[in-house]
Amino acid sequence: MAPAWFLALAPAPAPAQAKLEAPPGKIDPADAPRLGNELVARLIRQVPSANRTNDGLIKIEGSGGVTRSFPVQFVIAAAGSNWFSSYETRPLEGNGPRVKVTVTHAPGRPNTYEILESGQQPGNSPRQLDRADTMVPFAGSDFWIADLGLEFLHWPGQKLIRKQLRKGQSCDVLESTTPNPAPGGYRRVVSWLDIDTGGIVHATAYDADDRPLKEFEPKVFRKVKGEWQLEEMEIRNLQKKTKTRIEFKLGE
Repeated sequence: MAPAWFLALAPAPAPAQAKLEAPPGKIDPADAPRLGNELVARLIRQVPSANRTNDGLIKIEGSGGVTRSFPVQFVIAAAGSNWFSSYETRPLEGNGPRVKVTVTHAPGRPNTYEILESGQQPGNSPRQLDRADTMVPFAGSDFWIADLGLEFLHWPGQKLIRKQLRKGQSCDVLESTTPNPAPGGYRRVVSWLDIDTGGIVHATAYDADDRPLKEFEPKVFRKVKGEWQLEEMEIRNLQKKTKTRIEFKLGE
């Protein structure tokens, strides 16, 4: 199985079937930090088993219902002991501007983020972002750059708060917190992670005042050559009343 962020941001197999029995519910608060950190450590230790490229379409729906869309390409590849994931917009017209974000994942180290914005200045090169500067939209969408690297898994506060059914799946419910949220960014993220795969079934992000800010969830799966794959996912900005969908191009 691919790691959790791959399941969240690119096509990957859906869980085989819903669990019929609810798992144990409450977690002893005294054990919650230890169990949360153990869960996160397992997730971020995972690496892709193979390089992968996927094409998709980003659709952004504004608060007035106006929708704009553009192609995007996702790449996951190994680079020595590290691996990276990149997200690049494809202009509808050949000479239009492009935005490419690359997230580098290294064992035992924080993610690093680079952004390349072409079509604005000839010969420009990628610019490394401070982690505090990643709480900004990717190509004007409701996905922030921090979302592309699931930055909340690297925050200092991690607690496994309960086990719960969500969409028929047995889930670990992880609460991730940071004591120093970026201005306008997340302070807390609660995510429902499939117990078997680590894939995100649902996630809610909260702002500095602990108000719900965004919700993320996979929406549509389709069976391709005997394997369930993610065809569509969605993130909603609850405060701005906007949403962004990514529709993946799957093989037949």
